[in-house]
This record gives sequence, C-alpha cells and structure tokens, in this order.
Amino acid sequence: MQMHMEEIGGTVTRASLNGKLDIAGALAIDMAFSVLVGSRRAIVVDLSNVSFIASMGLRTLVIGAKTVAAKGGRMVLLSPTPDVAKVLADSAIDTLIPIYGDLAAATAAVGGKP
Repeated sequence: MQMHMEEIGGTVTRASLNGKLDIAGALAIDMAFSVLVGSRRAIVVDLSNVSFIASMGLRTLVIGAKTVAAKGGRMVLLSPTPDVAKVLADSAIDTLIPIYGDLAAATAAVGGKP
C-alpha cells in the first residue's frame, strides 16, 4: 500500500491510496495516515486505486474520520472501486464517512473550493 498526498486549493488535502488496504497495507500507511488526520481538517481519501479493503483498512478509515471530526474537520472518501464500495456499504462505513464520485464534489463537501 502506498499513499501520496497533495494539497488542493491550499485548504484540502487529498490522500491517494494505491494497493490493498488489508492488514499489511494498513500497517504500511498507519504512521503517515495518523499524522495526516492529526494535522489536517479537510481530507479527501482517494480510493480509486485500492483493489481490496479488509477490516483493518476499515478501522484505519473510521479512526481517521473520527480524529478529523473531533477537531471540527471533515474527511470524505473519493471514487472507491466497485469491490471496495461494496465492502464500505456492507459494513455501513458509507453511513459514517460520506463517499463521492468526483473530486469537485468531495472537495466542496470538506469545505474547500471545487
């Protein structure tokens, strides 16, 4: 699992994940993701290149969203693949963390300019 971060419009951080978000994948990004959610208030997590997600990956996302929310911020998910979207829906994560299909809508949802 790899994570690439970029700033969008100076106020939103896009974290693009690439690979499998299983136990090994979650451990691989744990430190960097914790730093990200601990230091930013507007985060878009791009899941378009995540081929698989397991319970540890779900845990990483939920803890991240709760951390951001505790600071008055917002984290959303962007463009999960169909298999990942099914897992998010089946586990009801999509009711806790909003999912958007395009970057402009996701950016607007966290308070940034689309």
